[in-house]
Amino acid sequence: MKPHRLKAYGSRMLAIGVTLLWSTFAGINALATSVLPLDLDQITAGAQHIVHVRCTKNEVQRDPAIGVVTVTTFVVLDRVKGEGTSTFTVRQPGGELDGIAADYHVPKFSAGSEYVLFMPPTSQLGLASPVGLSQGSFAVLQGPAGKEVGNGRDFASLLSDADRATAIPRVATRLQRTPSERSRLDLTDFMTLLRTKAAK
Repeated sequence: MKPHRLKAYGSRMLAIGVTLLWSTFAGINALATSVLPLDLDQITAGAQHIVHVRCTKNEVQRDPAIGVVTVTTFVVLDRVKGEGTSTFTVRQPGGELDGIAADYHVPKFSAGSEYVLFMPPTSQLGLASPVGLSQGSFAVLQGPAGKEVGNGRDFASLLSDADRATAIPRVATRLQRTPSERSRLDLTDFMTLLRTKAAK
């Protein structure tokens, strides 16, 4: 094969490889973001680990299979489900390295911020994103009376009829508010609810 044809062939094969890889991840993301919203029972059932964590750092690394990955390290503050050490690491596709950015629309975490994460088992590539992507990542924020959690959704839609029927008074009171005021729950109440679910 002549050199210019060999070069053109190599370029075509590289383009095909990149396209296939992109299509694979685009398909995964489309599936994850187009499914019906998950309730808290489904998110809990899909998680191998449920942890309250504080993000300590993000590091973008090269990866031979997918190009770049972002490795986020957390300190574990509380653990509801799963076993592990006092630190927790999440390895997700994408990130920015050497001026090139790849965004697979996975949840992103800020150093110093706290989260309650619902993490599935890692894939064969060593990757994992929260169950249902943003649905399995709850930010821990300061509320009027202490720490609260939320992922942007109305907790009335996340909780089952049984959860609502047996809710402790503080949670029951919160669920009676307007939808915009039901996007957060007290962190302690949330973790107690999760322990009950994880024990079933």
